[in-house]
Amino acid sequence: MTAEINTFEEEFIPRRRAWLLLALFAICFISYCVLTYLLPHNRYVRYQQLADSDLFRSRWVYERIHYDKTPIDVAIIGSSRLETSVSAPTLERELSEQLGRPIHVANLAIPEEGRNLHYLVARELVENHPETRVILLSVVERADVSHPAFRYLANPVDLLRAPLFINHYYFLDAAFLPYRQMSYFVQTLFPAWFGVSRAFRKDYMGTGFDTTYSFYLPSGKLVDRYHVMPQDKLEANSRQMINELGGTWRQPSRWQALNFPLEQEYTKRLVDVAKKHCVEVIFVRLPFYRSPPHMYDEAFYRDLGPLLDAEQLNNNPQTYGDAGHFNRYEIDLVSAWLKESINPYLSPLKTPASCSK
Repeated sequence: MTAEINTFEEEFIPRRRAWLLLALFAICFISYCVLTYLLPHNRYVRYQQLADSDLFRSRWVYERIHYDKTPIDVAIIGSSRLETSVSAPTLERELSEQLGRPIHVANLAIPEEGRNLHYLVARELVENHPETRVILLSVVERADVSHPAFRYLANPVDLLRAPLFINHYYFLDAAFLPYRQMSYFVQTLFPAWFGVSRAFRKDYMGTGFDTTYSFYLPSGKLVDRYHVMPQDKLEANSRQMINELGGTWRQPSRWQALNFPLEQEYTKRLVDVAKKHCVEVIFVRLPFYRSPPHMYDEAFYRDLGPLLDAEQLNNNPQTYGDAGHFNRYEIDLVSAWLKESINPYLSPLKTPASCSK
C-alpha cells in the first residue's frame, strides 16, 4: 500500500520571504516606471513615430506648427472627415478675398477619431501661434474613443492626467508609457539608427499641402480622392453605420454617460485652452452618406460654440469615396457651403486686436 504525500501544506519558500520578494518586485517596478517617466527625449522624434503609417500627417502637423514660419490664422482640426473634404488653400483664398488681407489656413486634421488627439493638436497650435483666431473642429456622430496616436504623441503627464473614471483606455495607454519613454530616449541619442531626425527634415511636404487631392502614403499606397464607391456599397455601408450608431441620438443613461467620458471631457478641455488664447472654436459636422438628422448630441456642442452642419450634402452617391467621406467631386460644394456658413463668425479675424486675455 503506497503512502499518500500531502504537498498542499508544504512550504517551498517561507511566507515572510515571499512577502519580502513581492515587496521588492513592486519597488523595482515602481522605480522603473518613475525613472522611465523622467527620461528626456526630443519631441520632434516623438512626432516622427507614425511617419510610415496612415497617421503620417502627425509629423507634418508638428512641422507646420513648429518649423514653418507661415502664420496660421485659421486651423482645421479633427478627423479624416475634415482632412478629406476641406481644402485649406481654397478656404485661405476665399477668406483673404472676403476680408481684404492675407488669411492663412492650415488643415491639421489627422485620420481616425479621438478627441484627445484633437486637444493635443489644438494646445500645441495655440501655444506656438499666438496669431491663431479660429479653429474649425470636426464633429461626428459618436467618437468616444482614444485616438490610436494619443499614446505615441501625448506628453507623459497628459497620459496620466487622462480621465480615469471610467476610461476604458486609461491603463492601456499608461502601460505603454515606460516602454515609449525608453524607446524615445534611445532614438534621441542615436536617431540615424531609427531613421528619425532631431533637426527639421528636408522632406517637409510644404505649407500648401492640400489633403483634398490624391497622394501616396509612405507605404506606397495611393489615397485616391477621385474614387467613387458604387452606390450599392454606399447604401449597405450607410445602413450598417446607422444600425451601429443606434439611430437618432438619445440622452444616455447615467451608466452610459459614466462609461463614455472622453469625447465630452476633451472637447471641454480644448475649448478652455482655446479661450485662454482668445481663439474661437467653430464645430463643423460633415455627414456620412444618407445619414439621418440628429445623430449626435447637438445641444452639447451648441452650448460650447457655433455648430455648422452640412447635412443637406449627404445624398449624392457620386460625391462619396466611401460611406463616411466625400471625394474630390464634392469639394467645391463643401467649400461654398463652408464659406457661407462661417461668415457670421469671422469677427475674430476682422478685429484680431480686440481680444484681451
